[in-house]
This record gives sequence, structure tokens and C-alpha cells, in this order.
Amino acid sequence: MAATITAMVILARRPRLLAVLLAAPLAAQQPPELVSGPPAGSVVPPCTVYAPSGPFAGAEFDAGRQGGKAPTALLFVNELTRNTAPMIRALDRFAVQFAWTGLVTHTIRIAADRSEAEAAVERSSNGLQLARPILVSTDGVEGPGGYALNRKAALTLVLAKDGVVVRSVAFTDTGRADEPRLRALLEEVAGAVPTEPKELRAAIEQRLPRDPERLRALAVELAVLLQRPERTDGGARMQGGPRRDGAADGSANGKDGQPAPQRPREGKAPEDEELRALLRRAIQRAADATELDAVFAAVDARVGTDAALRSQAVEMWKLMLSLDYGNDEGKRRARAWLDQHAK
Repeated sequence: MAATITAMVILARRPRLLAVLLAAPLAAQQPPELVSGPPAGSVVPPCTVYAPSGPFAGAEFDAGRQGGKAPTALLFVNELTRNTAPMIRALDRFAVQFAWTGLVTHTIRIAADRSEAEAAVERSSNGLQLARPILVSTDGVEGPGGYALNRKAALTLVLAKDGVVVRSVAFTDTGRADEPRLRALLEEVAGAVPTEPKELRAAIEQRLPRDPERLRALAVELAVLLQRPERTDGGARMQGGPRRDGAADGSANGKDGQPAPQRPREGKAPEDEELRALLRRAIQRAADATELDAVFAAVDARVGTDAALRSQAVEMWKLMLSLDYGNDEGKRRARAWLDQHAK
């Protein structure tokens, strides 16, 4: 009894020690933080993905290294549910808001069945009206090997800058409540976006590239991001007018109310980065005759006598026409280019 009283007196005189002793059992009960993604300081690992939809549908590329040294955010999705959808939509929205900072974002679905995942993410991207449709990892249920993704994490956000991982964050029970945290994490690599219009204008003016070609490329990228899907007639598709088969959403009915056969997709996105950028410009609904003159002249200059590049250009115009992207004049010129060069 005397020993107990003595201990109580000592603890009463040392409240900090008492607080530590009381907190120890509570700390022991808390589960350890879930770890998922590559560690900070490591070089961004390769991450091969496939684009089921969007301007570059049918293309495979390395999402991890596409951004180069630019600020990059990769959101890996293990669970595509109502709980994760708000975060996916939020990242897409922030990608538009942060585009002037050079931020590169990709949302990547991890799944065992790639074919099933491709169909699912295309529907989800349309349903969520994403400016940047969800991509599919080509590495199966474990995801790209160098990322050490934890399958218990519903979402894993990997942030990088200068080609190096800044941090990886795992999300389990997630939803709209995590959107402010997501924005704060993006600002760690892209820089803070001022909320006051005057400060925002000054920050954008300071960060915009001075080189005319880089500035033009950024303007094109922003225009692409703003071409959000539009739901029409009960379906969802990228803005671009009616399909040539007469369906607004790819689900037109044929005779006797039976579904009409859908037009097969043709062509594929070019591997050449310059041709990719030119395709982005060509599919803009607002592209006028002057812009299209410049685009098609640049394509001719880039292709030259290179048979491989000509083949890529042929495939990209086929893809543009197959997906019915761009305005009427842009599609007319693409068909004319194919008539001249595709044989």
C-alpha cells in the first residue's frame, strides 16, 4: 500500500510522465498506417498502361515517366466503387485547375482481368464525365512491379517531381471527406494555387512559359482538358457531334428495335510525341481553318519521307475518324490526307 501511494505521489508531481503512461495503451491499440507505393526519394518506376477511351484510345505508354521532370500524380485504383468515385472525380477536376502549373495526372485501374477492366473503366469514365479517362495497368492484379502497391489500399496516390517520388499515400475508407487532403497533397508537388483572383492571375503569369511554342502546347492541353464528356440521349460520349452511324451514344437501334451493329474502332494513337501533340490540336472542336492549316502542314513536315512516321499518321487519322472526334472541317481534311497518303 505504501509503495502504491508513493508511486501516485511521484506521478502527481510529474504530470508529463503520467500523460505518457496513459497514452501508451491507446497507441498500442491503433493499427499501423497502411504502406502502399514506392518510397520517397526513389526514381519513378515504369508503369505501362493502356487507354481504352479518350483521344488516345488504343495506345499503350509509360504513365510513370510520361511527365518527365514535371510534377506528377498517379492515382492507382484497386476498388472502383461509390466510395472511391469522388476521389477519382476530384483528381480529374484538380488536373484541370492545376494544368497551368504543368501538373501531369493519371488515374490507373489495377485489375486481374484486363479486358473486363477496359470495358468497366470506359463506362466509368463516361459516367463520371472525366476529362482524363481512366487508364488500365497492363501488369495484372499486382500492378506495376516497381510500385509495391498494397492490395488492401482502395486507392494509392504516388506524387513525383523531377522524376523522383515525393511521397506515396494509401487510402482505405475514403470519399468526399478526403478531397481537401488530396488537393493539399497535389500542392506539395505543383505548388499552391491562390484562391484570390488577383493573386491567382499573378501566379499564372509568373509560371506560364515564355517560349511561344511551349505556351501554345499548354493552351492546346488546356483545351483538351476542357472537352469534357457530355451525356446525351441516355448515353455518355465525348463532345464531337453525332456518330456517322446516326447514333449519339453508340447504342442506336436497328430494325424492329434491335441494336444496330456498332462501327468497329480503327487506327491507333501515334507513338511519336510530336504527332500526338498535333493530333490533340486537330481534334479540337474550335479549330478553325488557320489552325488546321498549321496542323496538317506540321504533320507533313514531321512525316517527310519517313515511312514509319507516315504509317503512324495514317493510323492516327483513322482513329480520329473512327471515334468521330473534331469538327467537320478537321474530319474532312483527315479523310483527304488519308486518300492521298494511305495507299
